[in-house]
Amino acid sequence: MIGFKQTRGLFIATCIAGAGLAGCGPALEPELETEATGAAQQALTEGAALTTHDASCLQLQDQNTWSTYASYMTPVGPALGLSSIVKDLNRAGPVLTSSTRPAAVGYNGGFRWNDGDMATEDWIPQALTAGVSGSTNVAIVSWHYAPTTAPEKGVRISVADISDMSASAVNYRHILLVRPTSSGNFTVIPEHGGGLAWYGNYLYMADTSDGIRVFDLTQIREVDTSTTCDAAIGKVGSVWCAYGYKYVLPQVSAYVVPSSITSPCRPKFSFLGKDTRGTTDVVLSGEYCNNTGTSCPYDGTTPGLGGRLYRWPVDSTTYRLKATSGIVKPERAYIMNEPNVQGVAPIMTTTATTSYWLSSTRYGGALFKVSTSASRTAYLSGSSQWAKMPEGMHATGSGTNLWTVTEGVSGVTNSATGGRVVIYVDQASVN
Repeated sequence: MIGFKQTRGLFIATCIAGAGLAGCGPALEPELETEATGAAQQALTEGAALTTHDASCLQLQDQNTWSTYASYMTPVGPALGLSSIVKDLNRAGPVLTSSTRPAAVGYNGGFRWNDGDMATEDWIPQALTAGVSGSTNVAIVSWHYAPTTAPEKGVRISVADISDMSASAVNYRHILLVRPTSSGNFTVIPEHGGGLAWYGNYLYMADTSDGIRVFDLTQIREVDTSTTCDAAIGKVGSVWCAYGYKYVLPQVSAYVVPSSITSPCRPKFSFLGKDTRGTTDVVLSGEYCNNTGTSCPYDGTTPGLGGRLYRWPVDSTTYRLKATSGIVKPERAYIMNEPNVQGVAPIMTTTATTSYWLSSTRYGGALFKVSTSASRTAYLSGSSQWAKMPEGMHATGSGTNLWTVTEGVSGVTNSATGGRVVIYVDQASVN
């Protein structure tokens, strides 16, 4: 997670900007029990089986800006669906070959970005999810803006057509994520963009300190691309700008951890995943932590290993998180016993919801197969078993392919030796 940025207080700012909106009221009333203090937490062992964790103290609150945020975007122009975007992809990423691909167990295919996106230091790839738009297989990758100087550009996504991986290139386009602020206006989202999950028309994105943001893929808007907009965001005179990007994808709501929930119960939302096993689909969320500068709220007596994995139930009709009176509770939680976790995907060859793949930058890059019943199985980049610096993942529901995106080794543009790639492997080979 190079260039990691946290932006506390953003949801407070949202409520101020939209004073009087539903979902921007005071903190929740119910009493919230906290977990044991750090001194009472058990020691953890790297590589041990997933540990079931009590998450009864945790909940998310729906900010309930669904209709308001959508109405704010109406003056910007007609709402476009994802199907319109996949017909207007303007970049080409070469498909990887035997000499340009990284080593990985069960490798099936992949692509790299164009030369400019391979080399840029301004944007860093982070998360990946995938799905279908009409008859097009689509991968969506998030990038966070790395420079610390103004202006902040937030998070962008790449929409890539992965329908034909036997072609010479994969076509894709970048879209800027925005948050509506008032009727006919919007701003950037200064977040890390470390996790994505796609259900129905909704794209879920991890908000590190506060919860999960939601974007509506039917609400994409085209904006101005003249030189006027190169350094501007929102409405400028008679046009709308997004730092030169042709399209914006607006936030529609968010699920927020109430301020009354504090450490160690209060989680981080470092990455997301999609799990369609079991009777209820879920959005997976997890915590990145290490034993140096980035600790987790729950770390036991062994710093870096207390990252937790949560299962948030999804309503099969609305594709929103299942809420009761606006409150969402995780159906289950685990302690991962792994450091530097950047992504998660379910092991689709089983209906049991107790086994996962974890993507980690431990050892320079690793894929861990984990479960509640056995210690991990590791596939390491140093042993030519996995790509370097892996981030988000997606497992196809058919149980066929496991996809991952890499953020790239700093300064490396060679896709075979650590440059940024999107690859997929045979699920059975790493199961």
